[in-house]
Amino acid sequence: MAVFSAVCAYFLWGTFGLYFKALDEVSPLEILAHRIIWSVIFLALIITFMKKWAEIFAILCTPKKLGLYALSALLVSTNWGIYIYSVVSGQALEGSMGYFILPLVAVMFGAIFFGERFSKPQALAILLALSGVAYQVWSFGKLPWIALTLAFSFGLYGVLRKKAPADSINGLFLETLLMSPIALCFITYKAFEGDLFFLGAPIDMIGLLLLAGPITAIPLIMFAYGARKLRYSTVGLLQYINPTCQFFIAIFIFKEPFEITNLITFAFIWAGLLLYTQNTVMQTRQKKLENS
Repeated sequence: MAVFSAVCAYFLWGTFGLYFKALDEVSPLEILAHRIIWSVIFLALIITFMKKWAEIFAILCTPKKLGLYALSALLVSTNWGIYIYSVVSGQALEGSMGYFILPLVAVMFGAIFFGERFSKPQALAILLALSGVAYQVWSFGKLPWIALTLAFSFGLYGVLRKKAPADSINGLFLETLLMSPIALCFITYKAFEGDLFFLGAPIDMIGLLLLAGPITAIPLIMFAYGARKLRYSTVGLLQYINPTCQFFIAIFIFKEPFEITNLITFAFIWAGLLLYTQNTVMQTRQKKLENS
């Protein structure tokens, strides 16, 4: 059940692009604002059901902890916004690249912020991924900023959440709660300007926007359940479901171009991930033998 729950979470995250593509008539910023607002409401219902308000109020009354969540809220909102933009603007393939790079960015941040030592294979894996990015820059003459912003924003988000006291559900509620005043101000401004899509939208599009809360929270709940019961190495292997789904959706459903230069870039990144994964599995087995 735990594996099924985690697989479903990663699969849902990987297919988010289909949802955002269905909303491509809406501006990315309005989609982001709706995602924040409806997530707050949906998560508030879950927290009420789980009777977790005491934990929420305890953090809200602690400025230091609240400041930590304000920073993580800014990072996750940036990540969400850039990913929505990548799909709506026809650059979902580069978005998938960002999430393929993410595990290697996490290794770098582990060394920088937590003093974790990475092995030579892990260092080589990072170098291979950087080579892929460098080749992309050389081939197209531009930095793959969408991929790098997605990877680094979520990597830094992971660093902050590792220091944060709340669980994943409470944490996401606090983050969306802190961003909701900005989202509400944006929605109100767009409404007064007569440029808010939501007000004149067909009923099916309104329904899709209202679903932004549940589709944000449900995969997180499933992941939290699975991650608690699975080995870290298993969770690490399953995480590739997300960018793999994004990759295939971008090519076969969105019909984004995939040329030889794209293949070479991804080949460098996939080689790095293969090396990183192999090394991680070997380290896990070695620790298991040492502890047995």
